Amino acid sequence: MKKVAIERDLSAIGDHLAENGLQVDRLDMTDMTLERLQNYGALIISGQSTNFMGMEDIKANIPVIEARGRSAEQITSMVKNYLELQ
Repeated sequence: MKKVAIERDLSAIGDHLAENGLQVDRLDMTDMTLERLQNYGALIISGQSTNFMGMEDIKANIPVIEARGRSAEQITSMVKNYLELQ
């Protein structure tokens, strides 16, 4: 199964993903380059930034899930669904 990248500030969600069998790497926003993100099956961001890294026009081949307003269970379910489709 592919790894999942998550903003470092989302530790509770990252813990829940790991408890459900997903490999999680916690990254700072500065670590999230397009080249590095290609190693992941999904990216979970807090949603604090409206223009994620200034990359709104760059097409990454991974889903980006905004955590704002979602529970850890909802995010885990979404990630697992995305990974099954890949």
